[in-house]
Amino acid sequence: MENYLYNCHYCNKEYKPRRRKKQKYCSNSCRTLAFNLKKKSQLSFPININKNNKTSIDKMSVAGIGNAAVGTFAVNTITNWLTRDENKPATKKDIKDIKELVLKRYHEILNMQTDSYGNYPYYDIELRTVVYLKK
Repeated sequence: MENYLYNCHYCNKEYKPRRRKKQKYCSNSCRTLAFNLKKKSQLSFPININKNNKTSIDKMSVAGIGNAAVGTFAVNTITNWLTRDENKPATKKDIKDIKELVLKRYHEILNMQTDSYGNYPYYDIELRTVVYLKK
């Protein structure tokens, strides 16, 4: 062991270390108090903030806006080009077309023959029956 006396990093009291060159504090209570003090100082915000000095990040330029617009356009174009049609999101027009298709009352039946008067078979959604109508 060392015969040299060290100063505690928290209370500045002289002590003889029990561990060689590892011990910085005279006791466990000083060690935990120093840790808590360090933790509190890391959580607080710096006091001296100079708001007068603007950095290059705070300034906006036309070139920066143009670069952002071109980059966004390029990404959207490439994404649209590489995405299959079945994986693209539906638009309002697509949903409207589907509603018009599905919400019709009569749906033509393609695998049935016409009746004796030449009327075509349709399925009536409301009545849930087959009806014959002229085209």
